Amino acid sequence: MYSKLIVAAALLALVAGPAAAEQADRKKPIEITADSGTLDQLKGVTVWQGNVIVVQGTLRATADQVTVTRDAQGRQTLQGVGRPATFRQKLEGRPEYIEGQASRVDYTSASNQVVLTGNARVRRGADVVSGSVITYNTETEVYQVSGGAATAPGQSKGRVTVILQPRDEGQK
Repeated sequence: MYSKLIVAAALLALVAGPAAAEQADRKKPIEITADSGTLDQLKGVTVWQGNVIVVQGTLRATADQVTVTRDAQGRQTLQGVGRPATFRQKLEGRPEYIEGQASRVDYTSASNQVVLTGNARVRRGADVVSGSVITYNTETEVYQVSGGAATAPGQSKGRVTVILQPRDEGQK
């Protein structure tokens, strides 16, 4: 079953084509609004709680709680938890967005990995991937999708769903 998941993820990455986020966003200021927050500059940890909204250029993320950690080398990890936690960002050079949602979203800048856990769903245009856990590498643009464990004795493992729209001959 795992090999089928890898094939589905590879197919999605191949058919969907490049999905690079808007590059100009990295140079824009980050605005965070929340009901409350705690900043510990010595430990490099900030925690934002209550209707958290993070905006940087075309990137918009929402969650009930967001924790950001920065190590001595400046690498960051971000964890958003919500019902659901969401993100949306414009794709480079296209009038299209990539959107995702899950119970928990983790991002690690050192590995360029986004992990969506718990009822995870990623949409790019009309293409959709859903499963229990979706791991996406923002640099290589490779998805891995897992259906999760069985929820009761005797049930089969969770399933993943991939919906790919047909492409015009001229589309890449």
